[in-house]
Amino acid sequence: MLPTIDTVQRENLKLSEALLLCQRELAQVRQMQEPLMEQCSQWRAESTSVEVVSTYLAEGLAEHLSRAYWEMHEPRSPITWRRFLISRWPWLRSLLQRWRSTAALAEAEHTRLIESSSLFQAAWYLKQNADVVSAGISPATHYLLCGAREGRDPGPEFSTRDYLAQHPECEQSGVNPLVHYLQSQLKSPA
Repeated sequence: MLPTIDTVQRENLKLSEALLLCQRELAQVRQMQEPLMEQCSQWRAESTSVEVVSTYLAEGLAEHLSRAYWEMHEPRSPITWRRFLISRWPWLRSLLQRWRSTAALAEAEHTRLIESSSLFQAAWYLKQNADVVSAGISPATHYLLCGAREGRDPGPEFSTRDYLAQHPECEQSGVNPLVHYLQSQLKSPA
C-alpha cells in the first residue's frame, strides 16, 4: 500500500522543521565558535612570538655559557683568572701549565670539536634540556661529559641513541658519540 499525498506532505513538513531546527542549532554553535577561533588564532600568534624570544634567549645564554667555559679553560683568553694571576705573579705560569692535566686538554679539544660542528646546536640543546641551564655549564661541555651518556641529542640532525646502536664500539670505548662521528669524518678520505 502506497502512502497518501497527505502522509507524504506531513512527513516532508516534519523533516523541513527538523532541518530548520538543525540549521538554527548549527548557526548558534558557529556563533559560539567564532570567539574561540579568534582566541586560538591570537594564542598561535603569541606562541610564535614566544618561540622567537625563547630561541633568542637560548642562543644568548648558550653563547654566554660557552664564553665562560673558554675563559676558565683557555690560558690565552682575554680576561681569565689565570691571566690575572700570571700578570700579578709571573712565576705561576709554569705551575699552571704543569697543573693543566691531559684530561682537561682532551676535554677542551673535544668541546671545541663539538662546538664547531653543525650537528651541535647549543640553543636547541638548551631548549630541549632545561635542566642544563640550571647546571650553568657550556652546553657543549654538558653534552660531552654527561648529555650523551644520558641519551640526549646534540641537535635535531644527530641521534645519540641511533649512532650508539650502529656503532657499539663507540659505547664500549666510552668516547662521546658526536666526537667519535666527527673524528671518524676527519680521518676518512673525502
